[in-house]
Amino acid sequence: MALSMMASSAMVARPVVRVRTTSTRAMGRTALNVVARNAAWAPGSDAPGHLDGSLAGDFGFDPLGLGTDPETLSYYRQAEIVHCRFAMLGVAGILVPDIAAKAGISWAGAGVPWYEAGEFSYFAPTGAIFVTQILMMGFAETRRWMDIKNPGSVNKDPVFSTNSLPAGSVGYPGGIFDPFGWAKNDIKSLQLKEVKNGRLAMMAMLGFYAQHQVCDGTPVDQWLAHIADPWNTSVLSNMSDYFVWNWGNPSSALQALAPLAATAGKP
Repeated sequence: MALSMMASSAMVARPVVRVRTTSTRAMGRTALNVVARNAAWAPGSDAPGHLDGSLAGDFGFDPLGLGTDPETLSYYRQAEIVHCRFAMLGVAGILVPDIAAKAGISWAGAGVPWYEAGEFSYFAPTGAIFVTQILMMGFAETRRWMDIKNPGSVNKDPVFSTNSLPAGSVGYPGGIFDPFGWAKNDIKSLQLKEVKNGRLAMMAMLGFYAQHQVCDGTPVDQWLAHIADPWNTSVLSNMSDYFVWNWGNPSSALQALAPLAATAGKP
């Protein structure tokens, strides 16, 4: 996670296009030679031609060429935005309730770990909540798909026809979804921050899934255990059974090396 944050913050600046101009006196004109822009994710390399830097968070990364088709690239962008937003909500939904419960705040379901939340009995049967969520999410996702295919076609409220969203970029509806009016200022900067934080959140969710398979407890439990015993509670120690190394206490390892150090350099 720390490495991801360092890499992400190192890429704040938008990649630039290198332009070289040469003057041709015999022809009486100036020739403009545009060279591929730098790929910020791999300094010294060139970004693919289909990534021109117009998308927020575009650092020239597409080694498999998945976005060469403009329509496919547009869909991938919308898919990434939605996954970013779900991941950020998911990370907050896992960490905040867990921290609040450990701080002594009580509510129905307090202390239930994220991987058992589906088995907990809430205000309604789990099946009813699931079906309701499918219907509501299906409605919202259908309208979002319609907006991707035909931008602006679903800006008007289907029930209250007097309510409508302002014209804007697909995926950034504004209006009631921007109650503080932040998008009226520097929306490009906000879009970049959203994508970068969303990518970190997706990596964090992958980390939560992997940690749950390797060791017990929630992410907060695992963090507290690591703070209490950093050497014996880490990625290497918890995964030692999967690999060939034998993870031990550092003091015992140093004691084993002590005789060797004492005789070092002696004939």
